[in-house]
Amino acid sequence: MYKNVHANNEESFDLIISPNQDFKILQLTDLHLGFGPLSKNSDKQVLDAVDALIRKSSPDLLVLTGDIIYPFLPKSGTLNNIKQMKKLMKFLDGYKTPYTMVFGNHDLEIGSKGSREDLAELLKTGVYCIFSEGRDDIYGIGNFIINLRKPNDELVSSLVLMDSNMYGKGWFFSGFDCIHKDQIDWCMTSLVKLKNEKEDLKALTFFHMPLLEYKIAYEKMKLGDKSVVYNFGSIGETNDYFGVSKNKCELFDRAVETGIIKGMFCGHDHLNTISLTYKDIMLVYGMSLDFLAYKGIKKCYTQRGGTVITISPTGEFDVTPLPLGTVVSNFVRGISNGFKN
Repeated sequence: MYKNVHANNEESFDLIISPNQDFKILQLTDLHLGFGPLSKNSDKQVLDAVDALIRKSSPDLLVLTGDIIYPFLPKSGTLNNIKQMKKLMKFLDGYKTPYTMVFGNHDLEIGSKGSREDLAELLKTGVYCIFSEGRDDIYGIGNFIINLRKPNDELVSSLVLMDSNMYGKGWFFSGFDCIHKDQIDWCMTSLVKLKNEKEDLKALTFFHMPLLEYKIAYEKMKLGDKSVVYNFGSIGETNDYFGVSKNKCELFDRAVETGIIKGMFCGHDHLNTISLTYKDIMLVYGMSLDFLAYKGIKKCYTQRGGTVITISPTGEFDVTPLPLGTVVSNFVRGISNGFKN
């Protein structure tokens, strides 16, 4: 594990940061690395893209928000997700920059060699990887908090990594799962305790699949609701699709109630890059890096890149898209370009 990280327990880490400089996070999502005989060309494109984004942003921490590997035989030619994750970790460790991640719904496929528990054990061996399975009495694998602290132990910000899980009992045909109530209870209880240290704590959460409130905020904005603030990006999925769960998830409502979480970051929908602020919470789709999973995705480009989160020494944060090219689309169906609420 990275030398400036201290594991408090199975659910929390302290990462010591510079006391007087901004802390920069690079969010990467939906790499869909196959590392198999069918994905060699796309894998090279992804890794070259990651390299370019890291060199351009010089991050202090990488946060990968799911669907990082893709053990899908028809696309990658392999089911060996253990080998895939090992190759990715070797690549990331080469940058000597700490990194962390949450699982998506494709890091494990039917017939994959390793379970998510196996992948978790492997991630804990990464030289620069910060990862924990989280408490075993809470649903999901990979629920933990990274507290950013100055050398004098002063809390600057808290990053909550949460497993949005995969599918229901019928696998893919059951629809998407969600973040469960016991995960949310754990998250809120932990953050309330941390707020005792820092009254104006602004926590950020990272998970793979978007919450329903992403869709609700978008629809409100299109109807002219001025309470929703447009930040950047667009919805590129067909028919304004949002890959949200049909199951009820209380994370957003609880976050509004406690007032501690101020930013939420996800991936999952590769062509969606929008960021909206709704009820004082910034909702962000990370720019994706998929060259493999979606049909025709290699021809797309305005959705591809990373997302930079800059946290000041006081805990304030700013979010900026980091496209691979020169364009970030602001096209929203039914809304004139260049709008601002």
